Amino acid sequence: MTLRWHSTPLARTVLVGLVVAGTCLRLDWLATQSFHARERARVAEQVAALRSMLEQRLHQHLAPLAAGAAVVQLKPDLTQAQFQRLGQGLLKDAPAVRTLALSPNAVVRHVFPPDQAGHLHAIPTLAEAEQSARDGTLRLTGPMQMADGGVGMVARRPVYLDPDSRLQFWGFVSAVIDYQRFMALAKPLLAAPDIVFGLRHLSPGGAPRAVFHGAPATFDALSETALIATPDGFWQVGARPRGGWDQPRPYSLPLRLLMLGVLLVSGAATWLLRARGLRNNMLLRELEAGEAARVQWVADTSHELRTPITILATHLDAMQDGIIAPTPDKLAVLSDTVREMERLVSDLHVLARADAGAQALLCQQVDLAELCGEVAAAFAPRLASHPLHYRLIDELAPGCLVQADRQRLGQVLSNLIGNSLRYTDPGGALYLTLALAGPHIVIRVEDSAPGVPDAALARLFERFYRVDESRSRASGGSGLGLAICDAIVAGHGGRMQASHAPLGGLRIDILLPAHARHAHHGDCP
Repeated sequence: MTLRWHSTPLARTVLVGLVVAGTCLRLDWLATQSFHARERARVAEQVAALRSMLEQRLHQHLAPLAAGAAVVQLKPDLTQAQFQRLGQGLLKDAPAVRTLALSPNAVVRHVFPPDQAGHLHAIPTLAEAEQSARDGTLRLTGPMQMADGGVGMVARRPVYLDPDSRLQFWGFVSAVIDYQRFMALAKPLLAAPDIVFGLRHLSPGGAPRAVFHGAPATFDALSETALIATPDGFWQVGARPRGGWDQPRPYSLPLRLLMLGVLLVSGAATWLLRARGLRNNMLLRELEAGEAARVQWVADTSHELRTPITILATHLDAMQDGIIAPTPDKLAVLSDTVREMERLVSDLHVLARADAGAQALLCQQVDLAELCGEVAAAFAPRLASHPLHYRLIDELAPGCLVQADRQRLGQVLSNLIGNSLRYTDPGGALYLTLALAGPHIVIRVEDSAPGVPDAALARLFERFYRVDESRSRASGGSGLGLAICDAIVAGHGGRMQASHAPLGGLRIDILLPAHARHAHHGDCP
C-alpha cells in the first residue's frame, strides 16, 4: 500500500508549520505597515496642530495693523500722545509685537513704545515703498536678525486716505514682531523628541525659498507638509520622524514570538480579534478627524471675527478718549463693520446647515442657458464698466434640463462671476460654457489673467482660505464664498473642480448629475 506524501505525520507537521510560518510573516508585515501608517498619521496630526497655531498667531499679531490703518484713515494727523494711547490698546492682545510705528510718506514719525524707536529697522526703500503703494499689499519680512541682536519680523501695511481708489497714499503702519515670543506657544511642538520639524518660505508661485527653522533635509519627498498663507507668499511646515520612516517598530522580536505562540494556540481567534481591532481603529480615526475639523472650524471662525471686532473696539475707544468725534461718517464705518459681521455669521449658518445635511433645496427642472442669461444680465453694468468681455457657450441639446434649486444654483453662478469681476484684470475675458460630459452636465466658468498658484488650487474650496490675504480683505471677501458654492453643489449631488484656464486665469467646473428630458425626480439627489 502506497502512502501519499501529505498523509505522513512529518508531512502534515511540515505543512502546518509552513502555514503557521506564512501566517506569522504576513501578520508581522501587516503590523509593521500599520505601525508606519500610525507614525505618519501622528506626524501629520502634529503638522496640522503646528499650522493651526501659527496661522492663529499670525492673524492675531497682524490685526493691530488693520486697526491702526482704520484709525489713520479717520484721523491722519494723530499726535504723539494720541498714538501712544492708541498703541497701548492695540498691542494688549498681541504680546509678540514689540514696536508699532506710523510712517507718513515712508518716514517714521510716531513709535510705540517710544524707547523702541532705535530698534525699528528695515524701513522700506523708495522702490519698495512705491511698489507697496501701487499694489496695496501688506508686507511681512523675516525672520531676520534685529539691530539689538534678537530675531524678529517686520510687517508693513500701506494706508490710503481713500481706500476705494488708492489715489491718496498716506504712508505705512509698521510693526516689529519678536520672533521668539511669536513662536513661544509652538515650542512644545517644535521640541518634540521623536519628530523633526522644519519651516521655510515659499514664493507665491510655490517655489521653495530659505529654511528659517530646522534643516533642509526635513523637506524631502516623504515628509509630511502643510502650507501657511502669509502676506508675501507661504510658509511651509515639514516634519518627519527623527529616526526616519523605515525605523523598526518597538519590541518587534518579543511581539513576534508572542504572535507565534498565539497563532499556535488559536489562529482563527487572532484573525477575528485583528479584524475587530482594525474596525475600532477606523472608527477612532474618524472620531479624531471629526474633532480636529471641529477645533479648526472654531479657530478659523474666531480668526475671522477678530479683525472686525478689533476695528469696532478701536473706533469706540478712540471716540471715548476724544481722539475722534462720533460724526455720521464715522458711525457709518462702524455700521459697515457690523454688516460685514452679519454677512459672515450668515455664511457660517449656511455652512453649518450644509454640514448637518439640513439644506433646504426647492428643486425643479431648470434651463441652465436661461439661468446663466439671467445672472449675466444682473451683472451687465459691472461687466461693461470693468470692462470684461463676457461670452456664453451653450453646447447642450435644446430642451436639456437639470434638476436643481434655481435660486441656490443662481447664487453659485453669481458668486463665481463676482469673483471674476473682482480679480480679473480690466480688458480680460469671462467665458461660461454649458456641456454634457458622460453622466454629468458641466457648467464651466473660466476667466483671464491673473491666475492662482499651483499650491492654492487644492485649497480654493477650504473655508476661510484666501489666495491673496490682503486683496481678499480689501474687496470684502470672507473666504467662505467658494466653500458655500461647494456645499450647495454637493447638496445637488454634484462636485466642483478648480484648474488653470487656457485664458490665463482660473477655471471652475461645476459637475451636476444629468437627468432625462422632462423627467421628474422630486428633491435634488
